[in-house]
Amino acid sequence: MVARARRIEVARTPVLDDLLGYHLRRASLLDLACFAQALGDEIKPVGFTVLCLIRETPGITAAEIGRQARLQRANLAPMLAEFDTKGWIERRPDAEDQRIQHLHLSPAGEDAVSGWRARVEAQEELTFAALTPKEREVLRQLLSRIWKDG
Repeated sequence: MVARARRIEVARTPVLDDLLGYHLRRASLLDLACFAQALGDEIKPVGFTVLCLIRETPGITAAEIGRQARLQRANLAPMLAEFDTKGWIERRPDAEDQRIQHLHLSPAGEDAVSGWRARVEAQEELTFAALTPKEREVLRQLLSRIWKDG
């Protein structure tokens, strides 16, 4: 006769896998690594975000970029100066307040952002291949709700 081992139920303690923040960090690390693989040292994720905001909102001000991207002026100003030096952006003074500058992509900036965006989108196809298009949209909506309301 074969003795059967008794199954002992042990109270389960929480593990990392239970924490949403853990999964967000892991996904973020993967996404950043894939971004770096797609674009190398050409542009960093924050710089890409800033240039995309300028592309999507021609005439946006630095203050508005700071609000939307949650960037401090001390970090944004040198970045914009670098973009200016590289010829990626144009600064146009406000008609009523000369202290305000409206930002636009230059033709060189438009070309750069278009190329980068295509490479990032291709890389995201690989990164998120395990998800259906519908699942990607749901994930995008859920993540957006978290950071927009947070």
